[in-house]
Amino acid sequence: MVFHAVIGADTQGRIRYWDEGAVRLFGHRAEVALGRSLDLVVPEHLREAHWAGFHRAMAHPEVKDLAADLPVLCADGEVRTYAGRLLVVSDGLGTALGATAVYAGEGSTGVAPFG
Repeated sequence: MVFHAVIGADTQGRIRYWDEGAVRLFGHRAEVALGRSLDLVVPEHLREAHWAGFHRAMAHPEVKDLAADLPVLCADGEVRTYAGRLLVVSDGLGTALGATAVYAGEGSTGVAPFG
């Protein structure tokens, strides 16, 4: 069975939604993840690039959907790459409300933005 993980974050990058698939794929319990910074799952060497892109997307939410193979820092300290979709959630008037990421436990998008 292929698991999907869904994570939701507010405009400040705080995790506001963490489903059971995220627990299974990444190893962090929801009680640990909720309210924490996305740094929980962003590998340290990618944080600068992540936050630059995140803040740009929140300020200019024109990019609504991006598919890519994304490295994730898991609870065991390992970095694993998952096929993911990043979506900016907006209010329909051009103001970002946050972001949602959906990861698949198997497969690849063929796009590796971080090399």
